[in-house]
Amino acid sequence: MTTKNQYKGKQSRVHTFNIDFVSHIDDARYQGAFTTKKLSIADISALGVRKAQLNGGLHYDDENPGHGVDLDTDYFNNMIAHLELSLVKVPSWWNLQELTDVDLIRAVYKEVAAFEESFLNRARDAQSRGSMGGNSGNSESSVQESVTAGSAGSLVESEVQSSLEP
Repeated sequence: MTTKNQYKGKQSRVHTFNIDFVSHIDDARYQGAFTTKKLSIADISALGVRKAQLNGGLHYDDENPGHGVDLDTDYFNNMIAHLELSLVKVPSWWNLQELTDVDLIRAVYKEVAAFEESFLNRARDAQSRGSMGGNSGNSESSVQESVTAGSAGSLVESEVQSSLEP
């Protein structure tokens, strides 16, 4: 049974931030508040699936250039998938089907990724102080690093790739 004191100092699982971005591509200024959530285990799984969908079932493979998507597309699709899953409140102008400035997407993603990273930093700090038992800090770190690095697709890439081969 848990007590109220065990959650003292617990980091919030949601974060609201503001964007004020001037787009020279769209000749527009984008302002507004976003609320992001910490990805759950189910979200992390869904992120890999959504990224694979955006990649058309392909993946980036540096050992086989030209057999899949390029690194930039793979990373960009990871950003899109992450934003689709983590943003719970967005300004009325936020519509990925209509926005055209990639730097705007990067600016929002940077805030979301920094929030996710804050959980990793907290876990690493606690582990270095010896207050975390077992490997819980390491396993969370490994999972989150794979999400941040966009390598969640590597969990399914051999299945997806072999299903696309003749």
